Amino acid sequence: MKFLNELLGFAVLTGPLWLILILLPASIWIAFKLAKRFKQRSTKLAGGVGIFLLVFFVPFGDEIAGRIYLSHLCATEAGVKVYQTVELPAEYWDEQGRPRYLGANGFVDMKLLPNRFGWRNVDEPYVDSVIKIEKWRWELVDKETQNVLGEKITFVRHYGWLNQFSPASTVGESCRDLGGESNREELFRREREQEQKFFREILKPAAPAR
Repeated sequence: MKFLNELLGFAVLTGPLWLILILLPASIWIAFKLAKRFKQRSTKLAGGVGIFLLVFFVPFGDEIAGRIYLSHLCATEAGVKVYQTVELPAEYWDEQGRPRYLGANGFVDMKLLPNRFGWRNVDEPYVDSVIKIEKWRWELVDKETQNVLGEKITFVRHYGWLNQFSPASTVGESCRDLGGESNREELFRREREQEQKFFREILKPAAPAR
């Protein structure tokens, strides 16, 4: 029953309400009619539930498959990668070795770093069929050497065909939307910690001159 409630909740979130109001009674009617052909009571119940789920959720198939695959990609391939480190002089660190390039909100302020560093966005199709998923990469580039020092990787899923009938349609969702944080403060805290860790793994204090 819990699984059925979760599927119904997913359908409400991913499809227009008017279509759900049509599909729900129609699916129940079809399931009831076909289940009557079974002789045993237990078979009627199991068959009726199975037929209902099949009829009701077929239109949401691309949504369900897309969300499952996006969750898999976010868990296995998204995240950060560090390829190279760079040493920064003492002026970019305080007496305790903490970075001075953080803004008041705790995120990295690129204006407080040398001009040699910059971001480069690379968007590329990852799956382009019934479901559509893009791979987004933010590369931190050393403009002096053109080396990619590290990158942040996420995936973005385009909602399925039903979304175009919704009056409040949106483009899709990303790994950020699947994080499960209960509020925005928790989300920003996690992203702030991840960004600080990313830069600390790339930017290192220069060894003092002898």
